Amino acid sequence: MSLRIASLPTFAMALATLPLVASPAAAVTLTDLPEAVAMASTCYQGCGNAHYDASNVLDGDHGETGNTGLNAWNSGGYGGWVQVDFGDLYAIDRVELYGAYPYYNPFTLSVSADGTSWTTLATSGYALAPGLTEPGVGAIRYGAVFDVADTSLAAGVMGRYLRYSVNGGSPHWGYLFEMEVQGHLPAVPEPGTAALWLAGLAITGAAARRRMR
Repeated sequence: MSLRIASLPTFAMALATLPLVASPAAAVTLTDLPEAVAMASTCYQGCGNAHYDASNVLDGDHGETGNTGLNAWNSGGYGGWVQVDFGDLYAIDRVELYGAYPYYNPFTLSVSADGTSWTTLATSGYALAPGLTEPGVGAIRYGAVFDVADTSLAAGVMGRYLRYSVNGGSPHWGYLFEMEVQGHLPAVPEPGTAALWLAGLAITGAAARRRMR
């Protein structure tokens, strides 16, 4: 009996090296979530006005109905930002930004977990982007795409907020017709069969040691 109990720690250490089962990560269109909310620092004609308001970047109109002002955010100046709060922390997998041809709109894309501290994901500008899922103004796919799959977006970036900022020195006001973001909740480790058995084994060993005292 004493030999078997003495061997339990060694056996437990070997079992502990076995991998745990992880829950599969389900992809989600974060900007389609009912809790997703857009806000901006400035809006042409004032935020809250239907024309050029921040909420237009989540209205599902990528500019295919034309540049009406009712389907786009406009900063109203040579700066400003618009951001989306997804309501929870997600791993960001893909970002699609829909612009208006031919405006270049230099921008910075940033992510934050708390809305206070920000990390830059990309600094770029609009261009012809055939990788965009939907056509935009004039049926032209124009804007920017960042994706973990092609390494244009770093893997494992976590965030609740995604912000599009118009860079200083922009030759025109910032436009954004739509922001589409794909992501997933972090995988949650679950104990596998071996790990559960290990926990039971540890309890059994502890009970046996108490009986020997």
